Amino acid sequence: MRLQLGISARFETLDGRQRVRLMDLSQGGAHLVLSENGEFREGMLTWLRFETFGTVVWHEGPRIGLEFDKLLPLVVLVETRLRAPSVVRDEEEQLAREWIGDE
Repeated sequence: MRLQLGISARFETLDGRQRVRLMDLSQGGAHLVLSENGEFREGMLTWLRFETFGTVVWHEGPRIGLEFDKLLPLVVLVETRLRAPSVVRDEEEQLAREWIGDE
């Protein structure tokens, strides 16, 4: 099962931490869009209240594919799927407030 998400997350490497867009997620890996380009080999992905370590298995411009060291428990995918719509909605509302200057 692969979840199509598009939610904010963090990716931490030896070079530092950056915000990323978690495009999709499965028990074994994820597709990320980086906010800062770089050649990364591995790192810690954090989203919602979850985190996992992964190795970069492909890299195309700002997009990378991670393969996780351990399969995610199915319950993590289920909770992510349930919470993702509200996360996207909250992010859109925040962007709208910033755009109109109502922070």
